[in-house]
Amino acid sequence: AVAVQRAQLMEALLLNERLDEEVSLAREIQMSTLPTDMPHVPGYDLHGQFIPTGHAGGDLFDLVILDGKLFILLGDATGHGFGPALSATQMQAMLRVAFRCGADLDKAFLHVNNQLEEDLPDDRFITAFMGFLDPQTHRIDFHSGGQGPLLHFKAAGERCEWHRPTTFPVGIMELDDVGPAQSLQMDPGDVLVLLSDGIYEFENKQGAQFGEDRVAKLLKYHHRLPTAELAKQILNATFEHGRDVEQEDDITQVLVRRNLEESQ
Repeated sequence: AVAVQRAQLMEALLLNERLDEEVSLAREIQMSTLPTDMPHVPGYDLHGQFIPTGHAGGDLFDLVILDGKLFILLGDATGHGFGPALSATQMQAMLRVAFRCGADLDKAFLHVNNQLEEDLPDDRFITAFMGFLDPQTHRIDFHSGGQGPLLHFKAAGERCEWHRPTTFPVGIMELDDVGPAQSLQMDPGDVLVLLSDGIYEFENKQGAQFGEDRVAKLLKYHHRLPTAELAKQILNATFEHGRDVEQEDDITQVLVRRNLEESQ
């Protein structure tokens, strides 16, 4: 009986080790799909960051130069863990392939949405901001499938402009037409701030969420900082707000700032 018990214990330990290895590999694969070095865009400062709640998460971001423009992506798949992580990674890969095959923003959004509507379970979808920054015209054209709020900090008046999603979450229903892309004009000093709901909905012990107002105040006070430092201020304030409360949702930040020096 002792020998059998020891054999069962050893088998359980080996299974746990194998599971840990598979979990680590899955996390490594997911993290390898995210940018480690920010692309160089003259006149701009960029930062992206992903902090999953566990070994893998349903958030994602992308910042990459495609045909002379900066592709900006932030997505959040419903749920937590490996299932949403696979959905998020699938969407990112599909978009990369679509753009490399010559699709424009409208067609890429439409085709990826309709494919995911077929592939995902009925109760699953992805909220996603996807857009292109033209560094020559300083205009960002974008679609936001259920992803919001979107914060455009206007440096000239030191004010925040909030934008809501432009269409349905990705994969929730088949679409025949996504409609025209929306646009933002990035003036010197402006900052585009894309945050997943892991920031906005981070609760303290009293159940109060971090919310949009706190993010707006941080931008007004710290908008001149480099984007990496600005993101750190947002993250520190979020965790300070939720002190002694565990992170319950993935956190992702994408910040795009047009430098002031260009206007001087």
